[in-house]
Amino acid sequence: MKSPFTDEEMSLQTEIRILTFRKENFEVEYHFFLCEDTQEQFTTTELDEVNISQCYNQYREKYTIPFPNQITKIREKYGINAAKMSEILGMEANCYCNYEQGEVPSVTNGRLILVAGDPKEFQRFLEASRGVLADKDYEKIRRKVAVAIEVE
Repeated sequence: MKSPFTDEEMSLQTEIRILTFRKENFEVEYHFFLCEDTQEQFTTTELDEVNISQCYNQYREKYTIPFPNQITKIREKYGINAAKMSEILGMEANCYCNYEQGEVPSVTNGRLILVAGDPKEFQRFLEASRGVLADKDYEKIRRKVAVAIEVE
């Protein structure tokens, strides 16, 4: 990356910094470009994502919140889309989809998702949602859950 001040190539640097997420501080290896002449620091969208991802990952690990790929696998186990999963778990319509795309769930929703990974527990969520699901959808999901219970 070139410096907007000198038009010279800048060096990629790292340093330990504290980032705050949900009122908690996390120590990360912060990446940035340094203009040697002005000592100004710059980041790109990609570096910002690397920096904040470290913070998110530490938060997920601290509170045992599943990562996006784990969230997707739990849903796929039951053969349903993210909107239906949100509905069954009692979340807002696009909530589960957002978590699969990287949004960090609250601790409560993270634990709810972990519990839903157990087919016997998910069966309880499904039964509690029976009144809001079409009969056809309910039966299809119920069969998938029954197979998942047998496999475990």
